[in-house]
Order: sequence, then C-alpha cells, then structure tokens
Amino acid sequence: MGIIKLIAMDMDGTLLNENQQISAENILALKNAVAQGVHIAICSGRTATDISFFATDAGLDTCAILALNGACCLMKPHGQAYAVSTIAQKAANDISTVLREHSVTFAAFQPDRVIVVRGDRNVNKLYWGTHVARNNANAYVYGQKALAENNGVNICKFVYIDADNAPRIALIRQALEAIPDITVTSSWSNNLEIMPQGVNKGLALENLAKRLGISAENVMAFGDFDNDMDMIRYAGLGIAMGNGSNRIKRAANHVTLTNRDHGVAAAIHQFVLDRS
Repeated sequence: MGIIKLIAMDMDGTLLNENQQISAENILALKNAVAQGVHIAICSGRTATDISFFATDAGLDTCAILALNGACCLMKPHGQAYAVSTIAQKAANDISTVLREHSVTFAAFQPDRVIVVRGDRNVNKLYWGTHVARNNANAYVYGQKALAENNGVNICKFVYIDADNAPRIALIRQALEAIPDITVTSSWSNNLEIMPQGVNKGLALENLAKRLGISAENVMAFGDFDNDMDMIRYAGLGIAMGNGSNRIKRAANHVTLTNRDHGVAAAIHQFVLDRS
C-alpha cells in the first residue's frame, strides 16, 4: 500500500450514520486528511445535489462528487459536471416497461431531476434523497404520465425499491438483465439499481484519480454493499464497513468499524493520520 492521496467514500451505510448524518468524528478526520493534502470524494447512488449539500453542510467544500453511482461527476460540491452518462433511450423505455408491468415503486434519476412512479403502496417511498429538492421545488415529478412525457431521455439510472429480500426482486432482476447496454446492481437487499453499461463507482473513481494524477495504490475507498464493489477492488486500499455485506468484506483489504461507530474516521486515523 502506498501513501494515501485520495479517499473515496460511499454514503448510506458508510459515511452516514444510522440517523443519515455525517458524524462529527468523520468530519474531523476528513478535514484533517484534507489539511495534509489528501483529496476526498463521495461516491454515492444519490444525486449530485443531495451529496453536495451533505458535503458543504459538513464544511467539506473541496470534496469531489461522484453521484448516481458514477454517472454524474463533479470536481467540487455544486460544481459543473465534468462527466455525465445516461442510459440509451430504448433501454430506458424497456426498463420502465418491465418495472411498470410488475407494478412496483421506482424512480428514474436525471442529473437534476427525479421522476417517481408509485406502484406497490406497501413499499412506497416519498423521498429519494435528503436534500434533492432543497434549492429546486421541481426536482421531483411524479407518475407514469411524467415518465412517458420524458420518453426515456437523459436518464442516468433507475432505482426499484421493494420489501427487504422480496422474492420478486430476483425475478425482476432476471428480466432487466435481458435488456442490452445496461448493468443491474444493488445498494442493499431491498433494491435494484439499473445503470448504463460500463458505468460504476470504480470507473468513476479511476477517472477521478487520473484527473488528479494519482495512482490506484494511493487510493483508499470505503463501501458497504454490491454497488461499492468496483471501487473497493480498484483502490489500493479497499475498506469494508463493519456493517457491510459479507461479500464486500471478502473483497476488501481491511474491515473497519460500523457506520454507527464512525468507521470511516477510524480507518482514516489508522492508515492516514496516525501512520508513522
């Protein structure tokens, strides 16, 4: 392992605690790392707007934002996107057809808007982020009519939410994986995330590292579930959260404390701040 020059973190289940907050311990560790010249990045399935507000509220104003699982990337919070990837129009329409046929609740994410289709009322979700609509009252639109009017254009990813470990998740995943030019992943056992083929957190992190002139061996990445796997494998030091899945723990170089116990801060101290 080389000297860490770039730290990348997932949000939910990783940087955020059980109250959906970045703890004071994590904030202090990240600020101290930045003060030592380390670059930081948040790599999340959330929108760029949502992540940006989390970062600026915490005073992490130089944090790179790799949003929507790497489909929308910014060098700093609320900055101009330097990379945006979208699902091909036909594939997007085919995805929405599969999800509507199963009457499930799902959302289509554009760089600055979320189109929500409420299907199964038992697993309905009113909000698809914490700060998405904080500065834009039109950030959310609802219903199949809004989705149809969009006609599959400029969609970076779809997310389908269900009851935890519902049997139909596997059936819907099988149907979606038959659609060309997409990748199906998951951020927890109750959802599917559908991405453009060739777009993931690992590639987004690799591209950011290249922009900064940093080698993979000098990158540390944190994650807790399947959609973090690519960046855990890319980084010279891949770190799984103590609350992460067994699969991500097996892929990682190190397992830190849980998100409840400020696992990000603990590993930053161990491998960056306190390293002799």
